[in-house]
Amino acid sequence: MIVVDANVAVAVLNSNDPFHKSALERCVRAREVSILNLTRAEALIHPTNAGVFEQAATALEALDFVTYPVSDDVADRARLLRATYGNRNFPIIDAIVVAFGLVHDMTIVTADAKWPAIEDANLEVLRPD
Repeated sequence: MIVVDANVAVAVLNSNDPFHKSALERCVRAREVSILNLTRAEALIHPTNAGVFEQAATALEALDFVTYPVSDDVADRARLLRATYGNRNFPIIDAIVVAFGLVHDMTIVTADAKWPAIEDANLEVLRPD
């Protein structure tokens, strides 16, 4: 099972995104994709502004995206990650995604190659199409 950051969900939804094909293929291969409620909200900002929120939300559901809330244990782990690895390339929202993956022993998939190498995290960085 995988957890994705907002960049992956955005790429899945936008056929013009340079990561669209790789993100879509990775999510289909996973069969079930975990996404945090905060990350889902971030990924759906543009579809909301474009008036296609329902279509975008339905597309994520069709790809078996399952939304999870941020729990206290994940938030605490994110705090520690941010304190250890944080910089402008690794904000708290990304630390929360990594913490969720660590707490639930999942592969963490991102399109952001600027994340730091995080001990014990199974990070998978997608490449542009």
